Amino acid sequence: TVTALNSMWSNFCVTETYEPGSVVKPIVMAGALEKGKISETDTFVCDGGQTFGANGDTYIKCAVWPDAHGTEALRDVIANSCNDAMMQIGMKMQITPFLKYQRLFNFGSRTGIDLPNESTGVLYDRDSMHEVELATNTFGQTFTSTMIQEYAAFNAVVNGGYYYEPHMVKQILDDNSGVVKNINPVLLRQPVSTKNADFVLSAMEQTVLDGTGKKARVPGYRVAGKTGTAEKINPET
Repeated sequence: TVTALNSMWSNFCVTETYEPGSVVKPIVMAGALEKGKISETDTFVCDGGQTFGANGDTYIKCAVWPDAHGTEALRDVIANSCNDAMMQIGMKMQITPFLKYQRLFNFGSRTGIDLPNESTGVLYDRDSMHEVELATNTFGQTFTSTMIQEYAAFNAVVNGGYYYEPHMVKQILDDNSGVVKNINPVLLRQPVSTKNADFVLSAMEQTVLDGTGKKARVPGYRVAGKTGTAEKINPET
C-alpha cells in the first residue's frame, strides 16, 4: 500500500534525485564571485584538464579533451562550459566556502514546494569532501539534487541573487470564483549580490549568443541559458 501511494504521488522533478551536470556552473561561479575568490576580470587557461592527488594520479578531463579551450575570460568559462576552468575556480574557492554556498542555494535541503514526497539530494560534508570531490562538484557531478532544487537555485541567479521558495499554487478560489487565499512569494534569502548575479546572467546570455547554447536563440529576443549534461550516452554501446 505504501509503495502504491508513493508511486501515485511521485513527481520526478521533486521526488527523484540526479547529478545535475553543468547547469550548476553559473551557481558555483556566482558563489565564488560573492566570496571574493574570483573577479569579473579574471582569465583562466584550459589545457584540457586538471591533475589531483598527492601522487598526481587523478586526471580529470575537460569535456573537449583532448582539445582545450585555451585562455578564457570569466564569461567564456560559462559560454564554453569549461570544466577545467571551473575546477580552478573550485580550488580558489576552497572546500568550506564551497559547501557553504551549496547550502545557501538550498542544495541538500527540501525547497518547501507545495508538492508531496520531496527529496533532499545528497551532498558531501567537510569530512568527506577532498580536492577530487570539490573538482567534480564544480561541474555538477558526484552530488545529487532534485530538479526543483536546481531550478530554484538557478532562478536565484537570474533574479538578481534572490532565492524564493518555489510554489505551484498561486491562488485558492471558492466555488463562486471568489479569492479564498493568495499565495504570495516567499523570499528566503539573497545568497549573492545583484551585481554578481547580473554578471553571471550576462555570461549566460553570451552562452546563447555564441557559446554552447546557440540552439536556444530566439530571433528578436534576448535569451540567457546554460547547457548541462552529466553523462552522455554512447549510442554504439
